[in-house]
Amino acid sequence: MDPTIAVAGHRRPPPGLRARPVVVQHSAGHPGANGPLTAVERVLASRLAEEYDFVRMHQGGGNGGLDVALLRTWVALLRRVRPDLVHVRGLQNEGFHGVIAARLAGCPRILVTVHGTVRDLRHAGRPLRRALLVHTAEPLTVRGATHVATVCRATAGRDFLRGCGKRFVGVIPNGVPMPVGPSPRDRVRADLGLRTGDLAMITVARLTWEKGYGVLADAVRRLPAGPGRRVLLVVGDGPDGPAVTAALRAAADPTGLDVRLLGSRADVPDLLSAADLFVFPSLHENLSNALLEAMAHGLPVVATAVGGNVEVLRDGDGVLVPAGDPVALAEALLPLLADPAARAGLGRRAHERVRDRYSLDAMLGTLDSVYRRILAAPR
Repeated sequence: MDPTIAVAGHRRPPPGLRARPVVVQHSAGHPGANGPLTAVERVLASRLAEEYDFVRMHQGGGNGGLDVALLRTWVALLRRVRPDLVHVRGLQNEGFHGVIAARLAGCPRILVTVHGTVRDLRHAGRPLRRALLVHTAEPLTVRGATHVATVCRATAGRDFLRGCGKRFVGVIPNGVPMPVGPSPRDRVRADLGLRTGDLAMITVARLTWEKGYGVLADAVRRLPAGPGRRVLLVVGDGPDGPAVTAALRAAADPTGLDVRLLGSRADVPDLLSAADLFVFPSLHENLSNALLEAMAHGLPVVATAVGGNVEVLRDGDGVLVPAGDPVALAEALLPLLADPAARAGLGRRAHERVRDRYSLDAMLGTLDSVYRRILAAPR
């Protein structure tokens, strides 16, 4: 078996002995690399594990075409466990394989949650592969689902989902854990070498131009030097890492900004607690876990007005700027950099927004409701 593919060793009990619905949780990628995988891991570790018999169907890495061996593995798993519902996350190549496997195995209910689409990616690899995903794999994934959901209202309104009709079961927003216990802020700042008066901005995203790092570099170049030391913490890695690093450092040097490239980290919540301001310049977005986690930690946010960002921040719980506009980004950052009271007030509002609408408990409640509605409907 391909070592990048992991499946759960699970056999469904006979109908008379079955106590809970069997729900397959599909995911792909590596821990910390994407929102859908994070969502799956949180669901598997949640209270819903007492309501449903979860089976994991995970693919460690992506693939460049139709993977027949993967389909055989997944079809065999699905025929063995005979799930009541298969929950597939994502539209790209991995989601396509999840839906096709569920169809071949005769699964009666297939829920696809749309987290994004390759059509939004300006740099999506080879043109032919991108065209196949946009025009073949993604449409077939949606059509193959018996039910479709999205993670934000913005995605629900996209043209390519308008044909779903009654198969659309609503929006299941991402949810993040709320911080509990004493903050590790002082310890983490000391570990990072941050002094008492330092002001730390942070961004958490893959190192790709799609996440707006070029715009951030241009905005940083426009920021005047502050009265104290300013630090930019960049958390994440990705294919454009060297170029992004060079652009940020070149832009920051004349202003005296200290740029720290921290790479992919497992302690992102601790790093958020050490920061003073969250910057999110992404050129397109659905509903970002990184954004929600920053807000949960009480960080004031400056983000681009794209996708789910608008839904989360439009009531004044953060500052929205046009995507791709470094002037607007710099102008939004300046007053917050200069005013601790403004940062504190915006941070409180951000925390309350996530607590009330985007907590992990809120997400689990919505997911449970959707599962129950789907399972209650005739096969």
